[in-house]
Amino acid sequence: MLDPSRLTTIVFDVDGTLYRRSALQRAMFIRLVKGVLSRPRPGLVTLRAIIAYRRAQELLRGTTPSGPLAAAQLRLASEHSGLAEKIVEQAVARWMEEEPLGLLEDLVEPDLRRLLDVARRRGVRLGIVSDYPAAAKLEAMRLTEFFDIVVTAQDAAVNRFKPDPSGLLEALRRLGATPDQALYVGDRHEVDGHAARAARVPCVIVGRSRYWAGSSGYRSVSSYAELHAILFPADVPPDGTPLGLGGATR
Repeated sequence: MLDPSRLTTIVFDVDGTLYRRSALQRAMFIRLVKGVLSRPRPGLVTLRAIIAYRRAQELLRGTTPSGPLAAAQLRLASEHSGLAEKIVEQAVARWMEEEPLGLLEDLVEPDLRRLLDVARRRGVRLGIVSDYPAAAKLEAMRLTEFFDIVVTAQDAAVNRFKPDPSGLLEALRRLGATPDQALYVGDRHEVDGHAARAARVPCVIVGRSRYWAGSSGYRSVSSYAELHAILFPADVPPDGTPLGLGGATR
């Protein structure tokens, strides 16, 4: 159970947690459709590659690959799409890693920066655990400065997708925190919530209505303003709005 008085560490997921994933998906879908309409053959190949790559991720959840995770995902996507690994790799690099970067800053979740700023000023250590490389995304969102460590599924010490808890446990190890001192924040209960439960770390799922899922061990909140009020109530004035950047915090 979450105990804000013991909190020394907060670990965040990235995609769908720090930014509005649905808005990004809509924008990228429009770009992809335009690409298909302007160049049908290569456009359809790109779509097939991306769909297969995402499917490969879901198929690899809950498994331990015999080699590097990134190579296993690429190989599996190639097998399911019938495309050469190089073609899949190029499609992923452009459409999943590069093209979205210019859109991310405007899609950062409201009130997130306020929460991160207050947490840092209170001495709370902050980390990232992501299923995909996250450094470029954090830089694009102008959030890099807030985080002490970044752990991804592709790290040699992890090599597994969530809900396997390896990434979260590695983040706690690097941050020097025990599970009862930490909080994990994600957006998918079936992935983030289950990973946190396996690591015995309290978890909050952001973007859902307020709800305690006792058997699953996570709590849902509708926004970062709500989470801010739970974690740092002294920083929330009577009108319920977190004081945030530049405000008094004591």
